[in-house]
Amino acid sequence: MKKISVFILALLFSGSISAQILNADRFGATLDSTNNFKALFDIGFSVQKQVDLLFSLDSRLDLSLFYKRSLFVLVGNFKLFRSGSTNILNGGFAHARTRILKENWVHPEFFAQYQLDGIRGMENRVLGGGNLRFILAEYKETHLHLGLGAMYEFERWNYSAVSSNLVITDDSPVLNHYVKLNWYLSYTQKFKDLADFQVTVYFQARPDRFILYPRISFNGKMTFKFTKNIHFAIIYNMYYDALPPVPIDQLYFSFINKLTFSF
Repeated sequence: MKKISVFILALLFSGSISAQILNADRFGATLDSTNNFKALFDIGFSVQKQVDLLFSLDSRLDLSLFYKRSLFVLVGNFKLFRSGSTNILNGGFAHARTRILKENWVHPEFFAQYQLDGIRGMENRVLGGGNLRFILAEYKETHLHLGLGAMYEFERWNYSAVSSNLVITDDSPVLNHYVKLNWYLSYTQKFKDLADFQVTVYFQARPDRFILYPRISFNGKMTFKFTKNIHFAIIYNMYYDALPPVPIDQLYFSFINKLTFSF
């Protein structure tokens, strides 16, 4: 019973923090809000005692401000799941983004991000940069956006997630400082009041290794609206790093089904 509980809780917590490329357009309800200001903060935790003590913590922050045709967004999420003295999941992120004169067909956006994923060995990741965001199509039910830009990235990794079958002669933390090119394509389609579809593709790479060793992220979400208050979502995330900082799996993916009741 303990192993089943650990597995279920870890699965529920794992979806939003394992990938290194965050989909800012995933926060669509906030970014497309017609309100001038919106704020959401929640925090929850649970403690269970079976053979070992099971502890979980989940916190979320979501702020947005629309001011003089520009959008300012701050989002964050931190999750911890611990069984006895072992962390099953430990990670989170804080992401700030601003889009200047966002209604223009081409406008600048700037972003900064802090991230950690202790289970995969990423002690911290800090980045900042900017894009030119192009509105390729924007109708009542169809949105197509393209972003092109660059960013600076710092990473610190350890070898905690590396397979024990590999012999590591030097286990000193790996530090990376890179300038990277960055682009994304985001498509959203609404099917009246029946369903919403969103897919975003991200591509990041160093200028000197642009084609050989990219980071690629694919995020897809399909939401079916059974009623005004009952929605069913299918979420798929795929993340690929051609050259991980430490020898861990290059490919990560998750597939999530979610039923939402709102009143």
